[in-house]
Formats: sequence, C-alpha cells, structure tokens
Amino acid sequence: MTTPRRWTEELGGIRWLPRMIDKARFANGGALGSYLLGHSPVDSGLLRRLGITTAEFACLVAANADDDRVLAALRARGFDEARVGRWSRRLPERHPWIIHLIDLDEGHVHANPLERIAMAVFRPAQFRLMALVRRVAKAP
Repeated sequence: MTTPRRWTEELGGIRWLPRMIDKARFANGGALGSYLLGHSPVDSGLLRRLGITTAEFACLVAANADDDRVLAALRARGFDEARVGRWSRRLPERHPWIIHLIDLDEGHVHANPLERIAMAVFRPAQFRLMALVRRVAKAP
C-alpha cells in the first residue's frame, strides 16, 4: 500500500483535502490499511467545516474520478470557503504534534534520538489505539 499525499498538499487552497481524498480512495478500495478516515482530529475538523460526514465524503470521492471533480462536488453541496481556508492556513499551528508524528511516520522528516526511542516504545500502543478507534467507530 502507498501512503496518502502529505498534509501540505492543497486542492482549491485547502490543505489536508488531497490526503483525505487519497484515504477515501484507499478505504473505498479496501486498502486503507493502518490509516484512519474521518476519525482523527484533523479529518473530523475538515469534514465538519465542509458540512459532510465521513460516509458521505467516501461516497462523493467514489462518484468522482479525479480531485477537481471531488472539489466541484463539494462546492456544489456548499460550504463556507473562507472558513475552510482559515482552518487550512492554521492547520500547522492547531495540530503541530499530529502533523509532526505523521511526517515522522511517513519519512518526511527524520526523528531525533529521543523521538526514535519514543516511537519504538509507543508504536505497539499506536496500533492498539487505532484498532480501538475503528471498533468504536463501527459500533452502533
């Protein structure tokens, strides 16, 4: 499996949207792997501002073959582009530790010695936590 695009990539001036589109495509194809769709604070923040649920977003991505069509479909549904733009610009300030951990995990930045130790210690807990989040999300 490949990784979703980096959080810094934008679509229509919206950071994180290309990453979420990739994760939705992975999920729709049954290849999401260890990634989460819609359950991280960043995913849920973007979805809330777009006025769409995780399931609706996944369906919208499945119905639109490319990124530009996904963006057009989101715009057709209607959302406050200025509000989403502000959220997007503040993303690195609002969620610096999440973004740093993702960048470390995907190899975009290199870990310092302390981070390497922490990753080795907490990696098993990370997978258990993600499995728990998935189970809770599927619960009725």
